[in-house]
Amino acid sequence: MLTDKQKDAITEIVNIGVGKGSATLSQMLDEEILLNVPYANVISFDMVLKELQAMKMDRVHAVEMQFYGEYQGLANVILSTESANHLAAVLTGQSPDSPDLTIMKTGVITEVGNIILNAVMGSFGNILSVPFEYHIPMSFEGEINELYHNLDKDKFSQVLICRTNFSIEGRNIDGEILIMYEIGSFIKLKNLLDSMVG
Repeated sequence: MLTDKQKDAITEIVNIGVGKGSATLSQMLDEEILLNVPYANVISFDMVLKELQAMKMDRVHAVEMQFYGEYQGLANVILSTESANHLAAVLTGQSPDSPDLTIMKTGVITEVGNIILNAVMGSFGNILSVPFEYHIPMSFEGEINELYHNLDKDKFSQVLICRTNFSIEGRNIDGEILIMYEIGSFIKLKNLLDSMVG
């Protein structure tokens, strides 16, 4: 687990990343988009499903990006299906009930997730002074249990979870950013945070 100082440091790193991501999205749409991370914590893998389910996120739209190099793991942006529909409608100008939105939604949410995840992982890369390499983001929509069914529990025993809020045109759209470091990378991250926060 992390100390309060380590949690504060991680929250600040993620906040910097989502700030850059929101600035990019705002420029693309000529609309003010605010993202913030009011909560960050490290939890066990077993608690991830319980936490998401407690937020009534049984059905989700997620964007997953694998990163590798000196630090390895997975990063995800996860929205409830309802939040993903609202977000896609705002970004495309389509009605939430429009058949066209259904066709466009996956591409829109994948692009939003890609922007946010690249910004967040870029922020970590700058702080850690190591470059991250990425695989092409993958989009998933369905039951939250399906999303994590094939993950290696032992490899991702500790999960960094960041609760995120998207504010666009007065709408509040809640989601999660999950960064799952492989266990060796997680230990390196903790040691680096120790040296940073004293």
